[in-house]
Amino acid sequence: MRAERAALAAAVTGSALWGLSGTAAQVILQGFAFPVWGLVTIRLLGAALLLLLIARPKWPRPWTAGFASLAILGLVGSQVTYLEALFYSNVTTATLLQFLFLPMVAGFELATGSIRWSARWALLLTLAAAGTILLVGTFSSHGFSILITPLGLVFGLLSAVSGAYYTLAAQRFVQTESAWWVTTWGFLLGGLVTAPIGAWTLLEYHWPASFASAALLGGLVLFVIVAGTLLAFSLYVYGLRHLSATEAGVAASFEPIVAATAGLLILGVALSSLQYVGGGLIIVAVAWLGGTVHSRVEPSKRVGRP
Repeated sequence: MRAERAALAAAVTGSALWGLSGTAAQVILQGFAFPVWGLVTIRLLGAALLLLLIARPKWPRPWTAGFASLAILGLVGSQVTYLEALFYSNVTTATLLQFLFLPMVAGFELATGSIRWSARWALLLTLAAAGTILLVGTFSSHGFSILITPLGLVFGLLSAVSGAYYTLAAQRFVQTESAWWVTTWGFLLGGLVTAPIGAWTLLEYHWPASFASAALLGGLVLFVIVAGTLLAFSLYVYGLRHLSATEAGVAASFEPIVAATAGLLILGVALSSLQYVGGGLIIVAVAWLGGTVHSRVEPSKRVGRP
């Protein structure tokens, strides 16, 4: 029980750091016009190098195709799509859209027998769907219209898909390896894959001319590397060691709350009343889901458990 509580606290803390990191990333991308691929490469390689110095995880066995998929489709995919969604919308909308990964994870665990069916599932998924509709659009006398750009919507949904894949794929590896091991080598492999594109975009980037602007940009990037990448992912992966993928996802419900609060207080990002209702429905569905997953199967029968 103590280990599960520690895992829950780690997952909640990691999700809060993601929410704050999203706010910092919006300033970096929109305020400084920083390239998405350049930021992904810097945060992955920077976090990997810091972890190699601090944690010194054991040298990996030859990387399997499964681990390569986790690093590329999961780590890289979730970050690129989320940052693109943030660039084409805002931190609150992008985070709430990404948070749809939880119904996807729960649906997978339901289909594979990791959690049991509940009569509340239909209502939960209906709430999540209704919340998404209100979040991205509005109804008027002219019909339904989308409030965010089509690219913002597409990348937001893709970030949910890649986030679901990352959560499910990471759980298998964290049962046999430490959270530091999974994140260190996942960051390094993902960073090496993105390095060619990231380096090219950074060479094309025009850095701020003033010292104050350059210092602010550097500080924000450092925060994204340390808090939003190294600590956030490591804490979340640690949570997966003692929680099911769905339970860890429920703990991550703190991310959109932090992102919305920070976006409003720091950046002045305010949504419409209906959008806040939509975001609230998503969070309610996720919180309610937390009560549903208590009827899961025994740990020894979960997918990916030894």
